[in-house]
Amino acid sequence: MADGIEVDLAALRAAADGLAATGQQFGAAVSGLESTVNGAGNPWGADEAGSLFGAAYVEVLTHALDVFRSMGDQLLETAANLDQGADAYEAIEATNAELFTRMELPGGGAATA
Repeated sequence: MADGIEVDLAALRAAADGLAATGQQFGAAVSGLESTVNGAGNPWGADEAGSLFGAAYVEVLTHALDVFRSMGDQLLETAANLDQGADAYEAIEATNAELFTRMELPGGGAATA
């Protein structure tokens, strides 16, 4: 059993940075994909079969792009949450250290129960 919990703030912040970079890259890739697939026009034609295919294709494509954008947004949100968690932990640690410093007796020893 461990004696305590150690939090590596540098590693936590590095993980947040990595997730943020991945989220930004993912978002750029989705934008590129969207430009590519939308730039093709309507290659399926305007006849009945082409129109049916085109309607289904556009609906599925729209949903897929929405899901992909959401995934990128979730990566960015998770990165922000990791950063906020690191900030909160750091603030709590500073507050705890200050409280323990204030509890010390004039001779330098800590108060004991």
